[in-house]
Amino acid sequence: MLVDGRNHTDVRSVCPSANDFMGDTRGISMDKSLNQETYNKLKKDILTFALKPGESVSAAKLAERYQVSRTPAREALVKLETEGMVNIFPQSKTVISKINVKRVKQEWFLRKTLELGMVDPFFEKVTHQDLELMSMYNNELVKLMGQPKSVDNDYDFLTHDNDFHAISYMVAGERLSATLIHRATAHYNRLRMLIDRGEEFKKRTLADHEALMDCVRNGRKEEYRKILEDHLSHILTDVDRMWERYPDYFEG
Repeated sequence: MLVDGRNHTDVRSVCPSANDFMGDTRGISMDKSLNQETYNKLKKDILTFALKPGESVSAAKLAERYQVSRTPAREALVKLETEGMVNIFPQSKTVISKINVKRVKQEWFLRKTLELGMVDPFFEKVTHQDLELMSMYNNELVKLMGQPKSVDNDYDFLTHDNDFHAISYMVAGERLSATLIHRATAHYNRLRMLIDRGEEFKKRTLADHEALMDCVRNGRKEEYRKILEDHLSHILTDVDRMWERYPDYFEG
């Protein structure tokens, strides 16, 4: 049931957006800030397929690409290896990882399980202001749909889609779950980037979001839960379409 009076923090403080992976960098050293910036740029290039699955990279090439020294480039690669976005073969080569379908399904299961588990506390605590915030992020998605198609727009669509869902994490008070979802879904999110190249899939997302907000507005928790599960599960059928369309990007 919608309640009033709770002051909510900004959703980005709970689940950083794709543009702000690790939060505010004010007050930290220049080196650390530069390392973070290099990591952010490299991660965005992998997510948007500016660097394609299977493509060889190196600290030297990335240092030149991002106009930094090799140290932040090397640290970005090491960090992204832990997230499954690059494969480092010592004394041999480093490549952008292919989208692993088994890992996509594991990451999907993680997100689905955690997000569905937040439905009860979300409905207990959600306010009118939270619903307004959900609507604001969904309106940003609508605006992006009306703009000329571009890689940056697709990236922003993913960002605001994540922000929309992060509101439920924030309201439920599940900061740890939000962090796990944020850090452990690299393959899943690259697949989503491919899916969102199709306008029909973006329209489906918007329609699902509207249905979810209507359930919140009218206190229909179990219907919300069912719509959310269906919404998150679209990817299980989409993955085969994308694998067929972009065979060089995937591995089993």
